[in-house]
Amino acid sequence: MTAITLRIPDAMDGPLRAAAADAPSLNDYILRAVRRQMTLDAARKLAPAARLGLEGEGDAL
Repeated sequence: MTAITLRIPDAMDGPLRAAAADAPSLNDYILRAVRRQMTLDAARKLAPAARLGLEGEGDAL
């Protein structure tokens, strides 16, 4: 596992904490968001190669 330091601008602190209110922790919320984005990025890279027809799907993946 690799540790990272994430600097959150003051303007984003309140909204981010509010969005993470239902998560076990802010760290857990951010980790899930990063994993989700990695999955979406991978799907977008694979879709053209596999001709999956994911145009317009956006976050529905």
